[in-house]
Amino acid sequence: MTRLRTAGWIGVLGVFALALASAAIAALVAVRPSAMPSTSALILAIGEGRKADLALGATPPDLAVGAQAAARASALAPYDSSARLRLAYIDALDGDLGPEGLKALELSYELLPFDHYVAAWRVRFALDHWGQLTPSLRARVESEAFAFARTSRRTEMISALSSVRSPIGIAPATFWRLRMQREHRRRVAERRMEAPTR
Repeated sequence: MTRLRTAGWIGVLGVFALALASAAIAALVAVRPSAMPSTSALILAIGEGRKADLALGATPPDLAVGAQAAARASALAPYDSSARLRLAYIDALDGDLGPEGLKALELSYELLPFDHYVAAWRVRFALDHWGQLTPSLRARVESEAFAFARTSRRTEMISALSSVRSPIGIAPATFWRLRMQREHRRRVAERRMEAPTR
C-alpha cells in the first residue's frame, strides 16, 4: 500500500512536470530572457524527469537511476521546481530530510511559492519533515497551504493534511485543517448573507 501511495505521488509530480517547466520558463523569460534554457535542454529535462518518475515509481524503486535522472533534469532546467522536489524526495527516502533535500525543497519554494500542480503533495511532504525545516520555510509552507485551501480544490489540501504521518508535523497539520474548515464555513455563511433574497 505504501509503495502504491509513493508511486501515486511520484506520478503526480510526473504528470505536471511539463506544465511546471513551461510556467518556470515563462517566469524566467519575463525576468531574464538571456537565462532561458534552450528548447532542446528543456525537452531533455522533461525526458529526464519522466525517467526519474518511472524509476522511482517502479517496484522496487530504482533509486540510483531515479537520483541520476533527477539530478540531470535539475541541471538541464534549473528553474523547474518539480525537478527540485524530486531531489528532495530522493534525499528523504531514508526517513530524514538532509541538507541537500532541504536545500532542494527551499529552492522549489523560491522558484514557485504557490504551485497549484503539486501544492498538496509539497505541503504534506514538508509537514512530514517539519522538524528539519527552517522557520522561514515553515512560513512558506503554511502560506501555500492556506492559499491552496482557498481554491476550489480545498478538499485536496484537507486530505493531504489528514495524511501527515510525522509526529512533529501532525500538530500544525491538524491546527491548519481546523482553521481551514472554520474559514470555509465563514466564507460560505458570508456568501449566503450576501445572496439576494427573493
